[in-house]
Amino acid sequence: MAHGKMKSVYGIYKKHGREQFLDAAGYYSCHVHPESIDKTIDEMESRWYDATHRQTEADKMVEDYNNGLTVLNDASLAYVDTGFGMTM
Repeated sequence: MAHGKMKSVYGIYKKHGREQFLDAAGYYSCHVHPESIDKTIDEMESRWYDATHRQTEADKMVEDYNNGLTVLNDASLAYVDTGFGMTM
C-alpha cells in the first residue's frame, strides 16, 4: 500500500466514516460512545491499552491499522458471534 501511514485515530475516522470507525474502535476500547466521535477519541487517547502503560488504545489502533490488522483493513478479522463464545 503506497498511500502512507495513518497518524491518528481521527484520521482513521475521517477515512472510514462514523459507523465503521466506531465498530472498529470497539475492538480496542470498552469506552466507545456511539453518540460522539469526540468522546470516543478522547477516551481512547487517555486510556492505556497495555499493562506497562506504554501504549494508549488510540496508539494501538493506529499501529494495527498501519500494519493491516484491523477490521477496517480486512473484513475477515471481524468478530463473528456464533453463540458459543464466553459470556461475562
